[in-house]
Amino acid sequence: METQPSMLKPALISGLVFGIAASIPILNFINCACCALIIGCGLLAAYLMSQQHRAAGLAFRAGNGATVGLVSGLVYGVVNGIVSAVVQLAFGMGEMTEVFEQLQSSGMDIDPQVMEQITNFMATTGPFALALLGLFMAILFGAIFATLGGLIGGTVFKYQPTQQSM
Repeated sequence: METQPSMLKPALISGLVFGIAASIPILNFINCACCALIIGCGLLAAYLMSQQHRAAGLAFRAGNGATVGLVSGLVYGVVNGIVSAVVQLAFGMGEMTEVFEQLQSSGMDIDPQVMEQITNFMATTGPFALALLGLFMAILFGAIFATLGGLIGGTVFKYQPTQQSM
């Protein structure tokens, strides 16, 4: 009985690369295009895993791709959440206050009580709670969209070894 190749290495490589890439300001806007970086994370993990299966002479199917995509998405979420929090804490919360100022100056009809509640929330919870929220969201979106990328990769990179007759 042949053993399955480990999905840990492809998931770690893919999750680390894409998690760090998605944490870089400006580069992180690529995720605005249908979560492209997260889907790419699952796709790369599926490709790397399919190469391991091909080298071992084992079949690689869409389900294998989805599984390694899920694991890589979880790694992506943790890495992205932590690195983004560090970047955000290092450079301050200026972006959030600028967004609120722009909303107020744009003439949008925003209820002053809502703005006050948001401001109070940010003042009382501080950056730590927002970092935890960001970590949770990164893990959630990473799991969902990297699984989708892994499923696509599993379909694209599927491999069925040929049976050799004796």
